[in-house]
Amino acid sequence: MRSVRATRYVTAFREGGSLPGLVDPVITHGGNNTTTEAFHFGKPMIVLPLFWDQYDNAQRMDELGLGVRLDTYRFTDAEMHGALDRLLGDARLGDRLQAAALVIQQRDGVRQAAGLIERAAGG
Repeated sequence: MRSVRATRYVTAFREGGSLPGLVDPVITHGGNNTTTEAFHFGKPMIVLPLFWDQYDNAQRMDELGLGVRLDTYRFTDAEMHGALDRLLGDARLGDRLQAAALVIQQRDGVRQAAGLIERAAGG
């Protein structure tokens, strides 16, 4: 097993910016916001779901090969190291995620959504 060294980690909400842009991979509970941001930045995910949408997101990431779902309360050190090794060592996955991120970023969804909201509000 390869040794993994943490060079940067974030443990909580960071005001004024997005977390997934700072780390690789994203280790998350798999909520919709973090999952969306991870895609926006082309980051693989290790998902440890707790409730509701998180189980669905975790399962989809795992089934699509875009991340790894681990049992939140029973994963082992070996499973976490294996997930990290797999995600960080998979150049093809990195390429897939970066290609998806480019498409997402080019769509400019925030600006488009704001325009739709303004039009719906009569602005």
